[in-house]
Amino acid sequence: MKKNLLPACFLALSGFCAEPALLAPPRHAGPPLPQHAVTNRAFTGIPSVAVSPGGRLWATWYAGVTPGEDLNNYVVLSTSGDSGKTWKEVLTVDPDADGPRRVFDPEVWMAPDGKLRWFWADRIGGDAKTDGLWMMELADPDSETSARTEPACIAHGVMMCKPVPLSTGEWALPLCTWYSEQSSKMVVSSDKGKTWTTRGGATIPKEDRTFDEQMFVERKDHSVWLLSRTKYGIAESVSTDGGKTWPDMKPSAIPHPSARFFITRLASGNLLLVKHGPMNEKTARSHLTAFVSTDDGKTWGGGLPLDERSGVSYPDGQQTADGLIRVIYDFDRTGARNILMATFREEDVAAGKPVSHAVQLRQLVSAGSGGREKRKADVNANADGAPLLKSPAGALAAEGFQAEPLAPGAKLFTDRAYTCAEAPEALKSAHFLRIPLAGKKTLRCTRAGTVYVLTPAPDRNKDSVAKALLDQGFSKVGLPEVRLFDPSNTHNFCTLYQKACTENEAVTFGAWAVPCFFK
Repeated sequence: MKKNLLPACFLALSGFCAEPALLAPPRHAGPPLPQHAVTNRAFTGIPSVAVSPGGRLWATWYAGVTPGEDLNNYVVLSTSGDSGKTWKEVLTVDPDADGPRRVFDPEVWMAPDGKLRWFWADRIGGDAKTDGLWMMELADPDSETSARTEPACIAHGVMMCKPVPLSTGEWALPLCTWYSEQSSKMVVSSDKGKTWTTRGGATIPKEDRTFDEQMFVERKDHSVWLLSRTKYGIAESVSTDGGKTWPDMKPSAIPHPSARFFITRLASGNLLLVKHGPMNEKTARSHLTAFVSTDDGKTWGGGLPLDERSGVSYPDGQQTADGLIRVIYDFDRTGARNILMATFREEDVAAGKPVSHAVQLRQLVSAGSGGREKRKADVNANADGAPLLKSPAGALAAEGFQAEPLAPGAKLFTDRAYTCAEAPEALKSAHFLRIPLAGKKTLRCTRAGTVYVLTPAPDRNKDSVAKALLDQGFSKVGLPEVRLFDPSNTHNFCTLYQKACTENEAVTFGAWAVPCFFK
């Protein structure tokens, strides 16, 4: 059986590795097998989309029977011939079922030669040094049953974002070799994908390195702008010699969490950027928003909201000849397990609201279910807590911060974009004080009476402030935990604490908690 893991992918490519990559072809690359059913998925995420010249949509992502990015992952290729109303999964790639290999981080790309390229990464035993980039070509992407090539390993590394055609006629792949020098590589083909060569790469400072997930933009002056994911957000570098040399990366002016973004050149010559949150604000993985630049990325305008929910991520897209822009992304990878698509035009982005008749949001591509899901009984009953006290009702305040009704959809913190997903029924008419998640806070009781604080239990989250509250005389309330935000993440399940405070009494805690009271 060990021989099945070994030779087949011999990289005759300059600049890659001293030794050939040792990955055999995947055991399965064809129509989905029964174990790949959409009803047998505990994980679904990290998508990409492409559109054929005739308008057929192609989408890819990776999935698994277990709720994680693990050795059970396989990649899916789905297609729609009716503009996204219905979808059919036509191919999966699964290297060895539950064996030591996993495939992940797929991309689909409509190349200038009219063929669809489907890419994915393959890894053995969790070791990034074994990463191989594989590709399959579909000759007629207007057809659901297009002829296809056998999978071929074309490089060592991972490609998380779309290739870019250069003005020279070459194709450039954004290849990553994570946590290494010159990890954000440009790999170039001058013969329409037959051979690939590493041209150069940019280095992320060691302390900032994570999964590069870089993208290229060839500017109008023919310099190449590289934007890459880092621990702090987005770094940038600019090559003025076609990608041969790159200055080390430095922080870009685009605020963003450590997550994938999407940037592309539109038919108008302007640039489209899809990121999390407002243009001038760093948020969590929420509030996917599209922006447009008319000056090659120096400034950005518009701002069309695509999906404000917490847990949306990994946008990817394409504009077609008719001007339509399709952006795909995932939502709640182990809960709802949705792959979703947004359709719009450049004028909608520039206006910051729908002005064409093309806008369609949250179009469902796939909803996974089943598999070896996490236990549903994750919510603690807190039966050892005290009864909830409602009167007399106290009040809390902090200078410069506002009280808002505690209800689903409310933004919970001033320095994060997390929105309330679930509020306790017992606090239905309560308000909360919107304060920063990070840092030490001191609140004052402006009216004597009972006040409340929601925070995760210590065994849920290392940032729980439960001990600080108990030390100040708070007690746990005997109500079930609340899935406060990002409800698939048990680290964010909160327990309610209460205290009868005197007027002007101080309440102090760090990260993180949500103070509540009845007005």
